[in-house]
Amino acid sequence: MRRFSSLVLAVALLAGVSVAQSSDHVEVFGGYSYVNNDFSLTAQHMQGWNASANLEIAHHVGLTADFSDLYPNAKVYTFLFGPQVSFKLNRVTPFAHFLMGDAIVHYNGYLSSGSSYAYAAGGEVDFNLTRRLALRGQADWLHTKFQTINSQGGSIFYPNVVRISTGIVIRF
Repeated sequence: MRRFSSLVLAVALLAGVSVAQSSDHVEVFGGYSYVNNDFSLTAQHMQGWNASANLEIAHHVGLTADFSDLYPNAKVYTFLFGPQVSFKLNRVTPFAHFLMGDAIVHYNGYLSSGSSYAYAAGGEVDFNLTRRLALRGQADWLHTKFQTINSQGGSIFYPNVVRISTGIVIRF
């Protein structure tokens, strides 16, 4: 519950700061997320959603809050924060980020759960449809301390995974 309260406080502070900013300094992303356990795109996978908010604090530099929920084998939640660097090039905006935070796992069919320090490094490309709307493709290397095993002896979630997300960006 304490982590959830911290999350709510962080989102409220980010929203409050964003209201004070001028136009096009805040972007919000939401979309589908796919996670694969071994970077091959052929092994066991999880899927879910990914959402983030970025506040531009200087030219090409922003602060990002990133959240995701992955399932079905277990429910894995990530809460990540960190810097983002972007370059606006006509109709395409590539950027990179390094995020740190927390991951929480709840195992399906079990009463146990756990949390772990987590971090992600990755890059994205926004394809700008209009000044305020874009499509995003994103790939991150996501690291946690989890090494979970299901009842059949197979891994559910590995410590190092690739997270691929796609969705819509709205700029304010």
